Amino acid sequence: MGEWSDYFEDFPEEAPQPPSAEEIAKAKLKANIKAMNADAFALIAETKRKAQGAEQQQKEQYLDSTVECPQCGESRLNVYKLKSDRFLCECQDCGIYGTGTDFSSALHQTAGAIGDDIDWRDSSLFAEYGK
Repeated sequence: MGEWSDYFEDFPEEAPQPPSAEEIAKAKLKANIKAMNADAFALIAETKRKAQGAEQQQKEQYLDSTVECPQCGESRLNVYKLKSDRFLCECQDCGIYGTGTDFSSALHQTAGAIGDDIDWRDSSLFAEYGK
């Protein structure tokens, strides 16, 4: 059996070819798009984090108490008494939330949302009731 180069001399169409300019350009474009998408996602995440931070600062003045969460059991369920005479419960750990006209009804609605896969960090009721 001879060298590989002997085989490719007999079958030049099977010899490995360097990538064409088109293939190089496509690969570069794909890498650039991937990098731009990563930058865009990072910017979106940073903007969302800043907005949540600003909202959290706004919520501080309405914080009434912190109790045990009915879903995850952590003592991180923040209870807010809002200007509109409503109570808002938001778990800082698992994200479940609920609202009501008093603490009891807000906690009941929060407990009723177990399994609904809701997260206040995605769609908080504070913007709706807090102002």
